[in-house]
Amino acid sequence: MSIKIVPQEQLEQQNDKVSLIHKVPLLFYPVPKTLYSQRLSRLQFLVKDSPFADYLNFCSKIVAQQAKLVETMPISQNLTESIDLAIKKNIAPLSIENYPLTLQWLDYLYPIMDAVSDVNESITKTINNLKQNSKEQLLDKASQLLAGQFDAVDSNESLFIWSALSTYYSQLASQLPGKAVAEFGEQRWLCPVCQSSPVASIVHLGNNIGLRYLHCSLCESEWHVPRAKCTNCDNLQDITYYALDNELAAIKTECCDHCHSYLKIFSQERDPHLDVVADDIYSLLLDMETEKEQFSKSGVNPLLFSV
Repeated sequence: MSIKIVPQEQLEQQNDKVSLIHKVPLLFYPVPKTLYSQRLSRLQFLVKDSPFADYLNFCSKIVAQQAKLVETMPISQNLTESIDLAIKKNIAPLSIENYPLTLQWLDYLYPIMDAVSDVNESITKTINNLKQNSKEQLLDKASQLLAGQFDAVDSNESLFIWSALSTYYSQLASQLPGKAVAEFGEQRWLCPVCQSSPVASIVHLGNNIGLRYLHCSLCESEWHVPRAKCTNCDNLQDITYYALDNELAAIKTECCDHCHSYLKIFSQERDPHLDVVADDIYSLLLDMETEKEQFSKSGVNPLLFSV
């Protein structure tokens, strides 16, 4: 099953027709003002005993600026027409094909770069190079990233561009008026909100205990995908799990012998404080061990383009 966003009134008409699992929450939109502040707290906690402490500190500065920006420079958009148009096109409402990118995200790029401009010479050089780009050049680079053409943009520059884009898109996603329904379709491993790749998957606590959701690398939405299946090719067989500690570890890699991809799966049952983006960086050693087994990562971490 894939997930599609429709207006509330259409959902009420379709509830009896579309999905036998309509009682399962299919989609969670982000809450940027709490998301970035909680991620910052998690990064500050993880840095205490990590071999990647310097990089986590660098990421903390970016996330702190994101948290500040959504408080001091929030955006507000009426996205009703975007939902209606997406339904007609049968595409994600915030995909670049349905919601063309404007220059508004640049309001976040420059403050994010300024927040880390004095970290080291390499970062300063990257920032200076980016600032020499025209707005049109930056828009072209952002559009290439949104289209999944990651090799077309320097990875060091991508980190800053994507961080600004994510700050922008997470706010847009939080304002979408539509609800989610399940129906047969393809590309269920891509975000139904913006059509981007996931960072990883996470198994929830609380009212949704045991349910697995993919977490979007761009708009920070989460969408339901059943467990014990490949999130890259939908294969249900020959799924293997790796962990650094033991079989009860809170962080594992879910590996598919069919497409030879892997994606991390985080368990809030094991650790309720997990943050998908922060803990994905913290657990980089697990990526290294998994890739030794000839698996390739299918997800994207917005703070790891340059690693």
